[in-house]
Amino acid sequence: MQFSKRVLFFLLLFTITIAVSCKKKGLNYSTIKIATVDYRRNSGVAYHYRITYNSFNSVDSIVKIGGGTDTGTNTFSVFSYTGSSFRISDQQGLSYLVLANTKGQILQIHKVDTILLTYEGNELTGIDYKAPSSVYPYYVISSFVYHWRNGDFVTISTPLGAVDSIYYDNSRGGQIGDAMRIDNFLAYGRSFTSTNHLPSQLKYANGKQDYYYTFDGDGRISKLTKVISDNSAPSDTSEYIFRYY
Repeated sequence: MQFSKRVLFFLLLFTITIAVSCKKKGLNYSTIKIATVDYRRNSGVAYHYRITYNSFNSVDSIVKIGGGTDTGTNTFSVFSYTGSSFRISDQQGLSYLVLANTKGQILQIHKVDTILLTYEGNELTGIDYKAPSSVYPYYVISSFVYHWRNGDFVTISTPLGAVDSIYYDNSRGGQIGDAMRIDNFLAYGRSFTSTNHLPSQLKYANGKQDYYYTFDGDGRISKLTKVISDNSAPSDTSEYIFRYY
């Protein structure tokens, strides 16, 4: 009888272990919903973001509080959707249009400096920043070209002819809170692009950015630390701390 109880105990323990393991391996990165972000920079800047969603799981609003020496400043962005595109309005009633397709990919952002994005399938191939100019043709376009391999963009060709390189942790999948997505998400409610793997470093002509992560029990990013090391300036460190729905 004692032997049977032991066997039952270990079978139960084995079942629980397998269930927990499957839960972690089965994380669906596309359904992650960030609730809050605490952003801190070693220069003293600090922001707290609170994100809400509508019934279709699209971002409904982003409230931003803080600002270092101006702590207490409160701004917000409200998102209103028409089809696949949307408009972002601020607390002063100013707004701009974001055109997107049915895949959720942003195509154009109609600010003063218009942003135009192009894709091949699910991969972002280029970003053009179109800024006004005082001479003909009265605008200047700065183009960035993205080059992909195995579901990750690995280099970016810049307007000045330089090539930036991105490196990944191939043991982990990319997700909305990673270093290549979070800033666009906080600005536009979604990222410009996604990658199969987790970005770990960006190298460019005069420096680099290293990305360090900690994770919660479900495999979601709980903290992102960016360390920027420019050849001509002291290191700059930023932290993003995440909470989820």
